[in-house]
Amino acid sequence: MKKKSIYKISGILVLLVFMLGPALTGCTAQNKTAGQATTTQDETTTAAETTAAVTTATTVAETTAVETQATEQLSEQPNKAKYDEYFTDFYLGKLPRGTQFGPGLGGKWFDPGNMPVKTAVFIASEDEFCFVGTVIKGIPSGSFYVGIYDTVAKKDSIPKTTFLPVDLNAGDFGNADDPIIFPTGKYEYKLYIDDVLVVVIPFEVR
Repeated sequence: MKKKSIYKISGILVLLVFMLGPALTGCTAQNKTAGQATTTQDETTTAAETTAAVTTATTVAETTAVETQATEQLSEQPNKAKYDEYFTDFYLGKLPRGTQFGPGLGGKWFDPGNMPVKTAVFIASEDEFCFVGTVIKGIPSGSFYVGIYDTVAKKDSIPKTTFLPVDLNAGDFGNADDPIIFPTGKYEYKLYIDDVLVVVIPFEVR
């Protein structure tokens, strides 16, 4: 009797293994396929993130390289004390061509949402060339001069010229050139107050 019971139990186990075998194999295959799909998706996501990060880093590196290289090789040094007497901020920036930009009454911007993005690299076919500043002390008419220096030719592209024929009061101010009037090249933007150089900003036009 004991041997017959053992044989029955063994037969039942064999039958169960035979019936469940394909199902277990299918589950294993599904898990393997799902794991492969997850791995492929993770690899694709990681690759896309890496590409985006490299693109961003390259753009930042290009701009930083222009700013750093040019800063180390300025044609002349500005007077910081004079700058601090009149300005809290002054920079070059860009906007997409066709964008309205400029100060309104009381030093307020026409459209604060269209403030230029600070940059040292301009694409002539795409960008407006802008400057933005904040004055803390009024600048009398005839005391504000601008010049553009060609750092490759090592000569003035635009000689020092009176820029504003009126008094410049304390507050924000700025301007945009569209289209950009400079040919492709590397330059310095120079700003003078009372014939004293107060700003030198390297930039490149492409």
